[in-house]
Amino acid sequence: MDTLNIGGNEGDRFYRYKMPKLISKIEGKGNGIKTVVPNMSDIARSLSRPPTYPTKFFGCELGAQVNCDEKKDRFIVNGAHEATRLQELLDVFIKKFIIIGKNANTQKVIRDCKACGRRTEVDMRHKLVTYILKHPPTSPKDSAEGSDDELTKRIVAEASELPIADKNANDDDWAVDTSPEAVAERIKDLERDVKTSLIIDDDSEGEQEPHEMLDEWLEDNSEAKNNDVYKKIKELGISKETDMVLKCLVLNLFPDNFQKNGNIEKQIHKRAKLFQKFVTSLDDQLTLLGATEELLNEHKELMESKTVCKILMGYYQSELVEEDVIQAWIEGSDSDKFKSLFKRNASVTCADEAINQDIRNKAKPFAKC
Repeated sequence: MDTLNIGGNEGDRFYRYKMPKLISKIEGKGNGIKTVVPNMSDIARSLSRPPTYPTKFFGCELGAQVNCDEKKDRFIVNGAHEATRLQELLDVFIKKFIIIGKNANTQKVIRDCKACGRRTEVDMRHKLVTYILKHPPTSPKDSAEGSDDELTKRIVAEASELPIADKNANDDDWAVDTSPEAVAERIKDLERDVKTSLIIDDDSEGEQEPHEMLDEWLEDNSEAKNNDVYKKIKELGISKETDMVLKCLVLNLFPDNFQKNGNIEKQIHKRAKLFQKFVTSLDDQLTLLGATEELLNEHKELMESKTVCKILMGYYQSELVEEDVIQAWIEGSDSDKFKSLFKRNASVTCADEAINQDIRNKAKPFAKC
């Protein structure tokens, strides 16, 4: 199996920290296309991280849903993704969550270097941190037998080869005790230091993520003016996380207003300037449509053909989504014009494919307008 130096330094042939080169396998077609990483467990072992962490990181960076089945050793990222692209993202994951770096912010997730013992903080704003906090790494006490990482295995192997002291020898008092008991004790100390690579601070419990705070604020202030909503988003520091922001806005601002105030196109136009700050690319347009699928899935009373078409018309008239993008969204990944767009955003939809298809079928009259 090809190996790479962890964290770069590809020119150093004698670099001691290595990992397997990522392998990807694309399966399925159409809306069901997905990318499997067959050697994710091997990669994760070399990084001393659970394989779910880098897999979830791929999902965060690509805006794609992932499926992690540790029992079957199967790790999937929805959509078609080349191995080179995933390898690039893996390098980013290593830099953010493994390699030691400077960071002056107060953090909750900490990197613990096995080589030098230095501890540094990671960027708590990344979406993966939410998953790590909810799924902390297994502690040394709870680790199953045989789950040692490669460095621990090497330490144990080298320690077991240490010479046993001759009980009859007249060693000096300062000599290293190499008796089986002493060796075993030193191995335990090394394992204790090596196994725990990510430490979760206890005071992180109960704290909310910025997008959760935005959800609650919008729920209580659904009639707030656009400027006030935008100021709140800036205050929470998530103005650049467009996919998260758009989802929060759609799911919290539209349901009550659509039902109470009617005239859906007018309600969308009222919020158009706010949404335009976050819809600046084709990817953002598709993200907005994906968030709308979630809205319709959660509020079945809105899932009527005329209502779906009114929502799309509101987006179109407010210049939030182009007609071609709506047409491509209705056609799904079979759309020739935006095939690459759908590959990048294969999972910016609600989870149930049958519901997705139902929504798009109800939207077809819009394409005929």
